[in-house]
Amino acid sequence: MVQQQKLDIVHKIQDLLSKNANFSFIKIDKTKHQALESLRKDLKKTKSSLRVMKNTLLEKAVAKLSEKDKKFEEIKKAFFPLKETSALLLLDTDWNKGLGTFYQFSKKDATVGFKFGLLDGTAYAKETLLQIAQLPGKDQLMANIVCSFKSPTSRTVFALKFNLMKLTNILREKSKKAS
Repeated sequence: MVQQQKLDIVHKIQDLLSKNANFSFIKIDKTKHQALESLRKDLKKTKSSLRVMKNTLLEKAVAKLSEKDKKFEEIKKAFFPLKETSALLLLDTDWNKGLGTFYQFSKKDATVGFKFGLLDGTAYAKETLLQIAQLPGKDQLMANIVCSFKSPTSRTVFALKFNLMKLTNILREKSKKAS
């Protein structure tokens, strides 16, 4: 007979996955408790969280959600059964900060890594998540675009002023020599 406690956990996992549109399954094989607590602390700053769960319960929750939602069915077909110890990385709507934080941590601690994830309704494998995590954030990209718009204009203005500035410098030097 199925234990009620396990059923409750599966329901909680289903609620977490259905409420959070952006999440990632990560491996935490042989990771020390202190390292996980440090990761949780860093993730909290980005409004993300980490939940360690049993693979079988995660699989059952996704299987139940796949009956109603196609994206979970794709995840089930592509990435299950789960191997190695897993955790659920719940990301905020601004998911790039949480992914970046986890990526930076994974560079320091080789025992953690991505398995797969769901970002904005699209499932990604670990290789793609690694590439996405290395990208700059939305704010940084917008700043780069604004700078690239400003840069050609300022170069053009400087180029137009350059000959006049050179002429005024030459005249200033001549006037100093004449006096």
